[in-house]
Amino acid sequence: MKGFLTELKDRKVFRVAIVYLVASWLVMQIADVMFPALGLPEWSVTLVAALLIVGFPVALVLSWAYEAGPGGIHRDRRDEDKDTASVDSKSVGVLPFADMSPGKDQEYFSDGLTEELLNVLAQLPGLRVCSRTSCFSFKDTNTDIRTVAETLGTAYVVEGSVRKADDNLRITAQLIEAASDTHLWSQTYDRELDDVFAIQDDIARQIARVLQVKLLPDSLPSPTTDDVEAYEYFLRGRNFFNRLGYQNILNAIGMFEKATITDPEFARAWAGLALGHAYCVLLYGAGAADLQAADEASSRAIALNPKLADVYVARIVVCSAGSRGKEAEAAFKKAVELDPDNFEAYYHFGRYMFKEGKLERVIELWERAREIDPDDFQTPNVSIGVYEELGDAHKALQAAKDGARTATRYVEQYPENARAWILGANAFYHLGESDKAMQFAEAAVRADPDSEDTLYNGACLYARAGEIEKALDCLERGKVYESDWMDNDSDLDPLRGEPRFQALMERIRGNES
Repeated sequence: MKGFLTELKDRKVFRVAIVYLVASWLVMQIADVMFPALGLPEWSVTLVAALLIVGFPVALVLSWAYEAGPGGIHRDRRDEDKDTASVDSKSVGVLPFADMSPGKDQEYFSDGLTEELLNVLAQLPGLRVCSRTSCFSFKDTNTDIRTVAETLGTAYVVEGSVRKADDNLRITAQLIEAASDTHLWSQTYDRELDDVFAIQDDIARQIARVLQVKLLPDSLPSPTTDDVEAYEYFLRGRNFFNRLGYQNILNAIGMFEKATITDPEFARAWAGLALGHAYCVLLYGAGAADLQAADEASSRAIALNPKLADVYVARIVVCSAGSRGKEAEAAFKKAVELDPDNFEAYYHFGRYMFKEGKLERVIELWERAREIDPDDFQTPNVSIGVYEELGDAHKALQAAKDGARTATRYVEQYPENARAWILGANAFYHLGESDKAMQFAEAAVRADPDSEDTLYNGACLYARAGEIEKALDCLERGKVYESDWMDNDSDLDPLRGEPRFQALMERIRGNES
């Protein structure tokens, strides 16, 4: 109580109370004398008294929360300090580096550098680093640093720019303390392109030094290549891959192939190649040739670098595409052993568990994935039906809200991403916003009309909406689906009694046998 009274005094609450009461007494004296002279009704004096009484607690609350100074009235710094104190002091977000190149054609490189820096910082023990999805949601915005940090829940923010012309590279980076908007460290690197790996390591080392994070001998991961040309192909490939969509995945495969040709020992490029081919199978209806290519690339990646979590993530996806459960589980265990916070490992293994019908395990995996990357659009959206199947309507509703929010933010950044549009459509439908759902569905069709993924998820939306014939039309246009997945997808329940659907399932099972 003594501490509370002291804080009331420090915040000048007592002073405001006294001033308010004295001012109120004066106002009442003036009203009592002047209102009758002006011919105002008697109740007007009572109204003034009532307003002054109501205003008293408001004045006390405002005096607690705000302070007056030379710069005007602003929020009390003690409250700001309390807000800041709740943020992990060893936490950082990395904003997408701006492309300052003359032709503005190096976005793949600046985005890639940002992502690489995120990966490097995430390996530093004791440092919490926001996910790529969360950080990239601020791309091409003018949001102030304090708001960015509050949204990300971090104490510090890294921002920078890249200027690349031929083999000349200028990279500027700075570390900002959000609470004080103070630049704790900044550096400009004017180097040759070959120095890009050293620059990434130096930025990480300087941030670790300023934040007093201890660097262990293996804290900074190797890029797994020393060939800058191969590395550029890899960054281009990953830029395409992050956008999804069938053509983007094909473009990504082309870039990853060039990277592996340029440097046959580049493990991460082989893992990217494996993921590209496996996605063609899982999402876009590709066949045995892509599955074999994915398997070979994945095996090569593991042989080249068995201590890299990314190669086992690729293996999870490849084995899921090939319905090899034991291998997928072994790859998952190895991936999270090497990197316990690997979002992709939890997400992709959860997808395989869904095919197996192990819904409780699915939710366990996907909830962990959502903890790691709360701004990912896929995980909440694919969780909606699972929660409903398990009878948890509250969590299904929350997943739909999160799914609609994250999908909307994603399509603002990548409007060509049909998967984000169609998953967002299903989320809005679950929320009862049918018009919004159909707008998203139409945008998905415009972005990628013949995608197996768009057709399948469009069928789910139409089935939920009672548009049975449209749902069946979508499914019948698709070439390759997985019966295990469809058997466990509650969105398709309205179709199960339809002869057309039953014939379709018989055909799918016949193709799988």
